[in-house]
Amino acid sequence: MCGPEHRQLSRRLQAWAAMLGWLLTGGFALAQAAPPEVVAAGETLVGTWEEGGQVMAFKGIPFAAPPVGERRWMPPAPHRPRSGRVDAGQFAPACMQDTYNIDWYRRVGTAFGAEPWLFVQPRVSEDCLYLNVWTTTLKPDQKLPVMVWIYGGSNRSGWSFEPNYHGARLARRGVVVVTIAYRVGVMGFFAHPEMGEDAPINYGLRDQIAALQWVRESIAEFGGDPGNVTVFGESAGASNIGYLVNSPQAAPLFQRAISQSGGFQLQYDLQRVDAVRIGSLLEAAVGRSGLKALREVPADVLFESASSALPEGPWRPVADEVTVVASPSEAYRSRGIPHDLLIGSNADEQYMYLPAGADELVKSLDNFPSTARELLGEWVAAEGGSRQSYDRAITLAEVVCPGYLMASSAVAAGRRAFVYRFDRRRPGPGGEALRAYHGAEIPYVFGTHDPWLPVSKVDVDLTETMMSFWVRFASHGDPNRKGLPSWPAFSETEPQVMILDEESRAAPADQVTECALLAPRLYPAWLGAAQP
Repeated sequence: MCGPEHRQLSRRLQAWAAMLGWLLTGGFALAQAAPPEVVAAGETLVGTWEEGGQVMAFKGIPFAAPPVGERRWMPPAPHRPRSGRVDAGQFAPACMQDTYNIDWYRRVGTAFGAEPWLFVQPRVSEDCLYLNVWTTTLKPDQKLPVMVWIYGGSNRSGWSFEPNYHGARLARRGVVVVTIAYRVGVMGFFAHPEMGEDAPINYGLRDQIAALQWVRESIAEFGGDPGNVTVFGESAGASNIGYLVNSPQAAPLFQRAISQSGGFQLQYDLQRVDAVRIGSLLEAAVGRSGLKALREVPADVLFESASSALPEGPWRPVADEVTVVASPSEAYRSRGIPHDLLIGSNADEQYMYLPAGADELVKSLDNFPSTARELLGEWVAAEGGSRQSYDRAITLAEVVCPGYLMASSAVAAGRRAFVYRFDRRRPGPGGEALRAYHGAEIPYVFGTHDPWLPVSKVDVDLTETMMSFWVRFASHGDPNRKGLPSWPAFSETEPQVMILDEESRAAPADQVTECALLAPRLYPAWLGAAQP
């Protein structure tokens, strides 16, 4: 029977079947392709999909007003929300900086056979206080752990969207990843004789605190838990975290900290006068007098003059009684570190920076205080005076010993601490030349190995292990879980570290006795001793 009514019913069934097929295939794909939207901090942000539609990315989100004009060398001010749907699909410019980081990339890339032209300085601007978010959900009730990345670059360079810092693959592990910007160099660490004793300074550190405040207020809209935040960073970023852990303004804004190749801040005891000295030297370099006149100098001219006159800064936070109340070593000794801590270093941190000649190698200890230099020199001589022995001594002073002391300070404050040593050397000539170099661990943490880096099954497996450790620590304050090598918590009586390499394993901490001898000579106020 095939009358008109039957044919009409058949056509309706075919239409419904086609609609169902569209919904299950093309319609679903179209829905997935629609850009994600979120309302946060008074703005409607339109992001993008990454990782095959499994991760949402929101880039270039302002967390403070532009620090330009009269706001140059002022604390970050609140951002005024924009109306309408705001594009959050592109990274904002990096902060004004020199070429320190891009030179590092070229140096490492060249060792692995990459062409120098592959590494291009990012677009920079004085208007740079933005952050980026990667997440798998926009449901506030999901309460995912939050990981906030603070970049390195000697506090004179670096940006939140360096290729190794893209957070999509890490976010797939069940965390919300945030990468933040902060002012560097003379824009971030500066004071001026005209400023009063109570004038706010430490702008770069204040930027980081403002970004953490944004996370506290807005991250729930991205599926994150504002009560479960971990800050993590490398080199200068880790050093800055070393100030944040005891900052009255920052400490309440996060629960855990991961310090990768940091700790060297224990050597510093800078005061406001040190920041004011930068202001005086900058005036001489620019040829302009007075704070008002300096604020009128174009940002690129100002930064170029500062980089030329003060190539080494010091680009560091100073004690201002607000963001920093004491030197790091004094704070750790007297107050402890009131956060769960995961901290570590790479086996050959300084090797790539050291000269090959014997005469130049001796000079590599010149920046240490005399009594510390004498002790380090004895150890170097006992090991034959090779380039490797200098690397081992300086790496101990800069990052290994500080890691042990910071872990002890966290334990003393009733928190848990876990220490690692990254030993992995990439295969081939690049690995032979650089060994386990400064910054080598970062692609393993984010799962972002550069295309010019040799990646074997060992590297894939180590990436899986390290990402799991880092996410587990951010989630629970303890990196251990079933299926991972057992990582013992740090103990002063039997200190152990996790060796991260082809076979990751726990091992007794190295150079502990040397650290105990070095600490009172090198770190101001450690064990109550004054700096020599």
